[in-house]
Amino acid sequence: MNTPAASMGKATPSRDPNLVAIAWVLTLLASPLSDILQFEFTGAVPAALTWIKAIFLGAFILRSRLGQPLKALAPYATILLALVAWTGASNWLAQSPAWATWQARQSFSTAVLALQLFETLGALAMLGLLFLLRKRRQNFFLVWGDRPAMSAPLKILGEKVPEPLWRFGVIFTLVVIVAQVFMFILPLAPTADLLRKLFPLIPLILLLAASNGFTEELLHRAAPLSTLIEVVGKSHAIWMAAVTFGLAHYIGGVPSGIPGTLITAFLGWFFGRCMADSRGFFWPWLFHALQDILPFAMMALAAL
Repeated sequence: MNTPAASMGKATPSRDPNLVAIAWVLTLLASPLSDILQFEFTGAVPAALTWIKAIFLGAFILRSRLGQPLKALAPYATILLALVAWTGASNWLAQSPAWATWQARQSFSTAVLALQLFETLGALAMLGLLFLLRKRRQNFFLVWGDRPAMSAPLKILGEKVPEPLWRFGVIFTLVVIVAQVFMFILPLAPTADLLRKLFPLIPLILLLAASNGFTEELLHRAAPLSTLIEVVGKSHAIWMAAVTFGLAHYIGGVPSGIPGTLITAFLGWFFGRCMADSRGFFWPWLFHALQDILPFAMMALAAL
């Protein structure tokens, strides 16, 4: 007999093409896409957009509870509403003069730890919501998962047989890290003296990478995938989460803009694939944390 977590990891076919289309519309309307358009045309993102998205999603949730087929998307819409609220709270904090003044007075360590604590609180709130919606942590991937899992072959690369997920992930992660060196570290041209000053910050950088990997995988992968895969199928669910993740980096992300959006959407697809194929949290968290080390090191170097 298949467990709920196991069934989520399989390539479940779409039960209703209309639900797939509606899920995509929900995804794009709740995503930062409207924020990006406003930012490009006016140079600012009005706070009212968050309220408009929240009201729309709230109305959809109420309407979906009246019956099928929309009822199947109610948990996903609830997750989207939580993410919209979380994004609104994050933007409010980032734009708060008091917060900016306090951050400017702190050391790099204190500033980033305070920000990461705020992110962790958001992840814990999402964790509580997931327990309400999905009941058991196995149902939202918060388990080790199948560490010897096999990764489905990528037809676009000419692969014909599955390969171990760990091997696929290690190769992918090494490619990303090498790219990060050329994109982020080399342009800074850090001196030997600067690197020596960075050395005492290595434990903090590793802690930040591990913590950020956990919070982002919970918020942007486990939450949407666990409420989508059984409704729209694995491929659509992974790409919906990946597109939202990429768009969230357009304004103020590291990296940002169109390159940042494309890069992080691709990374979101990779992490989502790891989570769905292994039916657990370990591999996506590990690969995410490893890929976050150099960006946090770059931030530390810039602050020295």
